[in-house]
Amino acid sequence: MDVQRQFPGVHWVWGGGISYVYEVHPLIVVKVPKSGPEEREKFRKELKVYEILSRHPPCPHLVQCFHYTIDGIFLEYMRDISLAYRRQFNLTRGPETRVVIKVGKLEPLALRKSWMNDLAQGVAFLGSLNLAHGDLRPENILLDRNRLKLADFDCTAEFGTDFETCPCPYGRLLNSNEADQGTPGTAGLLGPRTEQFALGSLYYLINYGFEVYDDQCLADDLYEHGPKVVDLLQDMEFPKLDGDPLIDDIIDKCWHNQYLTLADLATHTEALLKEPQSAALDHEAASTSGWCTAIDRILRQLWSRLGVRRRSNVEVTKGDDQKRYVGDLSSKEEFCRDLEKRGLLRLLTSSKPTELGFKMEHRHVLPTTPAS
Repeated sequence: MDVQRQFPGVHWVWGGGISYVYEVHPLIVVKVPKSGPEEREKFRKELKVYEILSRHPPCPHLVQCFHYTIDGIFLEYMRDISLAYRRQFNLTRGPETRVVIKVGKLEPLALRKSWMNDLAQGVAFLGSLNLAHGDLRPENILLDRNRLKLADFDCTAEFGTDFETCPCPYGRLLNSNEADQGTPGTAGLLGPRTEQFALGSLYYLINYGFEVYDDQCLADDLYEHGPKVVDLLQDMEFPKLDGDPLIDDIIDKCWHNQYLTLADLATHTEALLKEPQSAALDHEAASTSGWCTAIDRILRQLWSRLGVRRRSNVEVTKGDDQKRYVGDLSSKEEFCRDLEKRGLLRLLTSSKPTELGFKMEHRHVLPTTPAS
C-alpha cells in the first residue's frame, strides 16, 4: 500500500489533537480523525456541526467545508496555519522568566480592526444558530496570508451547555459574585458571556502582541504564573489597557460581559471599520498592499513548482490524479467526492502519517524571521 504513489498530490501538513490534516490540492485539505475512541467521538461531534452549517449559506468568516463524511472533512486550505503560529515569531522572551520583553511589530491597525470584525462576525453567525464555538483561542484562528477565519468545531455546542474547554486567558472561572451565571469556581455555561470574553482576550493578543499578563512576571516559580493568571481573571482583574481607545473600549466591554448579544458586538466591530484613517494609516495600508503583491509573486512561483497554473481565477492542476478544474464550490465538492470514491480516506485513516510514509511539511507557509 503506497498512498503517495497512488495519490502523489497528497501531503501531510498538520497534526492536531484529534486529527491529521493533509493537503489534497493547493486550495483544499482533508482532516481525518485519529484512531482513538475519544478522538473519533470528538470528530463525530465536529461533523454534526458541519451538518448544521451545511443547511445555511456559507459564512465567509468560517473555514469553508466542501464535503464531509464520517472519515474526513474536506476544507478550504488556510496556508499560514494559525494566529498562534504567526505571533510566536514576533516575540522576544526573557531566557529565565519567559516574560515577553519585546514585540517585534504589530500588524497594521487597519488589518487588526478587520481581524477583530472577522472574528466577531464569525462568532455572531454561530450565535444566530444558537451555537457557541466553545474553544476560541489562537490555535483555532486560521490564516491565509492576511485572511483570518474560525476553525475547529469539535467543542462547539448549543448555548446553555457546560463550558468544558476553558483555556486561560480565553476562558475564566466564575467568582462568588457571579452565582447567576453558574456555579462559582466553574467556567459556567456557554453563551454570549463566554464567547465575548474569549474574543476580548483574542483582541488583546492581536493589538498588544502578546497574551494577557504575558508581559509580567507574576510568580518566582515559572509554573505558578498560569495559576496566578487564572486567579486574577476570576477576580475580574485585567491588565491595563493603554492602546487605541476605540479598540480598548471593545476589549473592556468583552471582558466585562457588556454586550447583551454577540450580534451587538459584531455591530460594534463593524462600526470600528468605518472610523476615518489618518494619512499615516493610509501609508501603512499601502505598505501592506506592496507586501501582498510580493506574497502573490511567491505564490505564483510555488504554484508553478507544484504544476498549478492560474486561469480566470480557476485552478488547474496537472498530474494523472488531478486533471480537473477546481474553481467554484460545486467543482471543489466534486473533486473531493472523487478522492473519497477512489479510497483516499480509507487509506489515510488506516495508519498514522509516518507509518504511511509521510513527513510533515508546511508547503505554502511564508518564511518568518523571529524577533530579535
